Formats: sequence, C-alpha cells, structure tokens
Amino acid sequence: MNAKVLTFLAFFSIASYLFLPYYGSDLEATPNSETHKTQSQSNQCDPDIAPFYIYDLPDRFNMTLVARNCSILNPWFNMCPYFDNQGMGQPLGKPSWYNTYQFNADMLFHARTVNHPCRTYDLSSARLFYIPVYASLFVHWFEKEKNLTQREAVWVDFLDHISSLPTFQRHGGHNHFLVSGLMVWGFIRSPDQKEGESRFNDFLTFPQLANVSKLIIEHETNANAKNFFGIPYPSYFHPQLEVEITMWQEEVHHSERTHLFSFVGGTRPKEHGANKYRSAVISQCNRTESCLLVQCKYWGSVWDAVDEILGAMKRARFCLQPPGDTFTRRSIFDSILAGCVPVFFTDKTAYLQYEWYIPERREDWSVLIGPDQLDRIEEVLLQIPEKEVKRMREVIVGMIPQVTYMHPNASWPEIGFRDVVDTALVELTKRVRQIN
Repeated sequence: MNAKVLTFLAFFSIASYLFLPYYGSDLEATPNSETHKTQSQSNQCDPDIAPFYIYDLPDRFNMTLVARNCSILNPWFNMCPYFDNQGMGQPLGKPSWYNTYQFNADMLFHARTVNHPCRTYDLSSARLFYIPVYASLFVHWFEKEKNLTQREAVWVDFLDHISSLPTFQRHGGHNHFLVSGLMVWGFIRSPDQKEGESRFNDFLTFPQLANVSKLIIEHETNANAKNFFGIPYPSYFHPQLEVEITMWQEEVHHSERTHLFSFVGGTRPKEHGANKYRSAVISQCNRTESCLLVQCKYWGSVWDAVDEILGAMKRARFCLQPPGDTFTRRSIFDSILAGCVPVFFTDKTAYLQYEWYIPERREDWSVLIGPDQLDRIEEVLLQIPEKEVKRMREVIVGMIPQVTYMHPNASWPEIGFRDVVDTALVELTKRVRQIN
C-alpha cells in the first residue's frame, strides 16, 4: 500500500472520529458585507482601520512551533515545505501562486500584518492589539499527549504571559484578537471526557480569553460562539500587485463554462454526518454529462492538485459545496477564486460563518439547495436563468480580493483592495470603537 493511501486512511479515520459528533440539523443563516476598494491609494493607513500593535511573543508561542512541528505533522511525508515563504508554501511556477496549506491562516495573517501601514510600535497610540500565537500548531504539537496537565501546560504558560501585560489588563482583553487556522472543534473538549480520551483542549474558551476576539476558519454557530468570527480558508493566490488581481479576475470572468456544475471532493463513511450530502452529489454527478467530477482519493494530494481543482471549477457555472469533515471547507474559497458560483446544502457551510466577507443577500452570490431538493440538483440549477448566473458570477469575481490573503510583501498602493486581513481589521476596528 503506497504512502498516499496510508496518509489518506490515517487522516480520514482521525477526521471522521473528531468531527462526526458536531453535525446537527438546525440550519439558519444571517450574512452581510461587500467587497470594495480601499479609500486610500497611498501608503497611509486606511482610515477605517485603527492603529494596531503586534505583541512580540516569545518564539515558543509561534515560530518555534513551526520549526519543531512541520516535520512531524504527517507521519508519511514532510510538511515543512507547506510552511515556507511565510506560510504560503512552495511557488507553483507563476508569480503570486503558491501551494498553500489550507490550515495555515495563523502564519499568513501574521505575515500580512508585520509590514501593514496601520501597524504601530507605540503602545499608547494602539487601539487594537494582535496576539500572534499559532494556536493551530499548538493543537497539532500536543494532540498525542494523553496527560491533560502536560498537554495544557503550554496554554497556561501562554495565558499567564498575556494576562500579565498591562495593556491586556487595562481593558480585560476587549481590544485584543488572535487568529486560528484550525476549526474551533480542535479547541473543544467535552467535560465528561476522562484523562487521555480526547486529543482536544479548551484553550479558546479559557476565562482569560473570554473578551478576546477569536478569528477562526470555522466556529460554532450558536450562543457559544461569542467573540468568534469566521475568516476564509487560505487558497493558492497571493498577489502583490493590483494588476495581478485584475488580470486574474478577467481570466475567470471570461472562462468558457462548459459544464453546468462541478464537484471536487470525496466520499464519507455511512455513519458520517456529511455522507447523505456527498453521496447524493457524487451519485448525481455520475449520472449526467452536465457535471464535472474530480473525486479526491488521497488526502495527501488534496491541495497539491491545483491545476485539476481550479481547472474543473473554471469550467463550471456552479460548484457544489456539501459539508466535509466539518460544515465548512476550503473549496468554498477555491470556487470563488475560480469565479464559480458556490452551491450550499446547509446554512452552516458559509452563511453563518463568514459574515464579514460575503454579501448580505445570499442569493446575490450563491445557491442554497434544501433537503427536499437534494435528489434533483441538476434540475434546480437548470431552472436558474443564464442572465441570473452571469450576474452572480459578476459578484463572485468582485469578491476575490476580499477572500484572498495577499502576499506578505505587498504594499498598500500596489494592492488597491482590501484583502482578508484588511477586512478583518476594519471589522475589529468597528467593534473596538463601539467599546471605546
């Protein structure tokens, strides 16, 4: 059995075990926000972003984790190349395109803020405070530690460090934020689980962080999600210049859409919460020539097959986005990057997650197929007029900059658009101004 198969089986069994309990039946939604250019084309700070301070944390809370983690994240191949180039991964042979690991938002967000024009080194002038802890790598590093006290010792160390800072104490953490490139389920441990039964920890729900804003690629969608805010999964595109963005937008806007819909993904076990969605999607794709199916067989190649993934999405009008190991998936943002209208099957996949990044009206940019329509996907999509599809694609193409992590070295006048990081900083500024 080759390494890719072993990798897939290991990841699949772990992922199924980890995330199966979190599927529910309540599907509700409320989005808002739109893509727009920044008001300033100079190197000045965007007036909608408050001056922010980045804590200079001890390396054991971020960069040391990368150095000692990357080679052991996967037992069958070396993950270190995916953490190169400030978290973007290895270049893909053309400018601004990288083989980016989907759970690396911690590093990418940090890299983008280091040279940001709104960063201040003056504590007294800062209105926002960024805690650049690489939380997702903490989970990876300590997941095999069965002793709960030892596993959480590093979190206690970190919380002691942060909570002792005068700037943190002054406002109780209300004007502070951190970022996680791992779903919230990696930070939840059931209170009835005994020592050694769970690889999770309760870091993000520790009382010391109650008032801190947590930016995360997937959070809970209920009352427990207080101060949690969804940010996009990283995709492959990290432009440095505005012209790179506009050229790509033109390319996907004019791509020949040869198929009605596409699906990039794989199956799930029968007992998995996503199985009913995945089975229905794959079954219908196999029955029609209107669907372009890219069925992923090996986890190790999921993010490596860039041309195959984006190629399929660029040739389809609609991209199906059923839940996977959890409700959200990176493919949402790959499809937006490809100018393909996403089709969702639950509110929790995007509408309840990424309010800062998506239009207020869901029908402006996406399609929601309910349980009563799950067995007739092609019929539903064929009923949408071509004029309406083109209008949705216009919106999707306009969303590309805002759901993209720009290159860390990109300067403000060269970008011309707010990206993932800028948009988050704008929204955090709104919150902190309300507090003050």
